[in-house]
Amino acid sequence: MQKPGTSKIQFIRLNGVRIAACAWNGSKEKGRGIVCVLSDLENEILKQVPFDFMPESDASKLIKPWYGTKESRMVAGYDPEKEVVVCFVRQGTKDRTDFDCYKILTAPAPPEAAEGVDE
Repeated sequence: MQKPGTSKIQFIRLNGVRIAACAWNGSKEKGRGIVCVLSDLENEILKQVPFDFMPESDASKLIKPWYGTKESRMVAGYDPEKEVVVCFVRQGTKDRTDFDCYKILTAPAPPEAAEGVDE
């Protein structure tokens, strides 16, 4: 049995350059935010999970309450030239939405990743 979070870590490793490029392009255009991964475990393992940049203003509407949360502190404190905040969003029980967020140091750094993906 896999440890909790293993598939998310694998997903980040497999898609890290694209995630970093997405974060850099999004932050240049819209300011601080998260890379939002619309996930379910079966598709995470298959690498077929959609993701996109979500600016802080939109993330604060999705994650309630926002201010004072771990996620808001990650967004306020990350260095967009070196780091990415990745948030896995999954439908929870009883009309809840579950979030699992990570602040990661990327290699290559987001600006370099964006250059490589744009080519």
